[in-house]
Amino acid sequence: MSYRLGVDAGGTFTDLALYDVEADHLEFAKTPSTPSDPTLAVADGFRQLTTKLGLVPASVDFFIHGTTVAINALLERKGARTALITTSGFRDVLQIGRQDRPSLYDWRIRRPEPLVPRHLRFEVLERVLHTGKVLIPLDIKLLTPVIELIKKAKVDAVAVCLLHSYANPSHEQTIGTELAKAMPDATITLSSDVLPEFKEYDRMSTTAINSYISPGTARYLRALRDRVREVGLDASVHIMQSNGGVTGAETAAKYPVRTILSGPAAGVIGGVALASLARQSNVITVDMGGTSFDISLAYNGILRHTQESEIEGFPVKVPMVDIHSLGAGGGSLAWIDSGGALRVGPISAGSNPGPACYGNGGVEPTVTDANLILGRLSATAFLGGEMNLDVERARAAVHDRIAVPLGLDLNEAAEGMIRVVNATMVKGIRVVSVAKGYDPREFCMVAFGGAGPAHASELARELDIPNVLVPIAPGVTSALGLLMTDMRHDYVRTVLRLAEESAHKELGRQYMEMESEALQQMSREAISKKQVTLLRVADARYLGQGFELEVPVRGGNLESQHITSLVEQFHEAHRKRYGYGNPDNPVEIVNLRIAAIVSLPRPQFRAASTNPVPATSVKLGSREVYFDGQPVSTDIYNRSLLHSGHVIQGPAIIEQLDTTTVVWPNQTARVDAYANLMLSRNGT
Repeated sequence: MSYRLGVDAGGTFTDLALYDVEADHLEFAKTPSTPSDPTLAVADGFRQLTTKLGLVPASVDFFIHGTTVAINALLERKGARTALITTSGFRDVLQIGRQDRPSLYDWRIRRPEPLVPRHLRFEVLERVLHTGKVLIPLDIKLLTPVIELIKKAKVDAVAVCLLHSYANPSHEQTIGTELAKAMPDATITLSSDVLPEFKEYDRMSTTAINSYISPGTARYLRALRDRVREVGLDASVHIMQSNGGVTGAETAAKYPVRTILSGPAAGVIGGVALASLARQSNVITVDMGGTSFDISLAYNGILRHTQESEIEGFPVKVPMVDIHSLGAGGGSLAWIDSGGALRVGPISAGSNPGPACYGNGGVEPTVTDANLILGRLSATAFLGGEMNLDVERARAAVHDRIAVPLGLDLNEAAEGMIRVVNATMVKGIRVVSVAKGYDPREFCMVAFGGAGPAHASELARELDIPNVLVPIAPGVTSALGLLMTDMRHDYVRTVLRLAEESAHKELGRQYMEMESEALQQMSREAISKKQVTLLRVADARYLGQGFELEVPVRGGNLESQHITSLVEQFHEAHRKRYGYGNPDNPVEIVNLRIAAIVSLPRPQFRAASTNPVPATSVKLGSREVYFDGQPVSTDIYNRSLLHSGHVIQGPAIIEQLDTTTVVWPNQTARVDAYANLMLSRNGT
């Protein structure tokens, strides 16, 4: 027997998906996260699955993990004590940043404090030109006292980012070697390894972040390896990256900045794959968990990627799935601001103590408490009946902290909380769709996460999205997405040269060198050359522009006509993005990029036969649920009893182990051939 395991560790719950390769069967599990030691929840969930199935742990031969350790260390400012070495005169680049303001007209706005304070930023005398030529050689004698100062500062990590090291990394490599000799226990990060690309501030910020989160991530991955071995799981640990690909734990520990959006990226991949089964190629995915709300968009089945992002005000310039995240989840706390307005989030109750209804000591009202009060959640069917919710605690929290101060009755206060958090989420969806030229009416919303299906219908109604797809296991879609990914490594080089016909020889050589590096990395991860697919792109711009567009580049040997084709594709891409092109303007090639991809086995979903028995025959009962301020008698269904072909007229509540789907009045839910729910407004 052969099994593949995907584990997504979220802020509130840890989700597991186990795939039986031979039987083509999936099993899921969900367990509360353990923030003090996330590995405990991973082990607990694995024990649940093996006990339930009577499975020998050693039969699991592939293990992939989506983790929030890196992003949490950055968001909570709980990373390592880090020093920075940079070129003389550039010590304050981290502090100065860019000229733009986070909020143009808000004079109270403050940039986040750099991860490396000024007294831990050190300069060395050296200078490399953008051509790679050494103008001022690095003097080892002058470097030695700098390293001694860093040793006295007792740092855990050192980031090295020298001017133009992307063009010539020799000085950084020398400093790295000397640091390793003097500080063998410290984590050393070179910008020429993490991001060999121009734009000094972005490169320094990304390198500093990698250094800041490296020690903690490495400790976690070591602890995870030891923990899973304790429960008999001997498979190598693989980690999900922000780019939607898989890498080995060793590489993830060295470059944790590439795993910042590990879990959310897996959810997007899973959501888009499931939507394709329903022949939905234009997709907006919404992942609402306990602490966050993550939004992404795929057009014509193609995921949007970005080469640069910003997290908590810090530029992060690594390839990642384009995801917009908000502090809006089931555990988001409701509160009243100084002006007397109701607010929800971004602070969350997390898994400990959690919402008031969990009965773990939480007293603050959350979105989950509001849904329970409105009848949208069952007090006895949560997590398949394994966890009971305390309605009275939820009522007390919302009554005392929201209803009374605002002069509302209990149900008005609860519904107000839902409307406020929904407004935040709708605004976020518009950011990834309308603001980028996409019409939401042309998309299908794929809703997952533990809380997503409870809110999706209202969000779709606000945006006039016609259909909502709720996957078969919404609460563990990110864990399922982990089993639907490929192994992937991305590489980049800055070239900064005009796209002339004679450029083909130099560009071809650079691509070949990167591809050789990629194949070597894959070989270290026990992947043969025949399994690897290499994709090339180039970042190009009109001479004088400050931003680039990606253009695909053919593989193999490059000839002059291929450069001509690249330029023509750039003009067309520019016209599509900005509405105009300028063929008379010279085109500059800025960066060369390759992606090395290896396809991995994944679940093969099979269509089920239609069940002729009407859905009403498996109805569990009914209860009073509030919709638009009115109590409505609402049918209740257990999703495990629904089959392909079943049709449910709203209002209805569909309960399952990992989530609850709310079907509104004037809405119909259909179970498709793959057991997904498709929610549509009547008449569409």
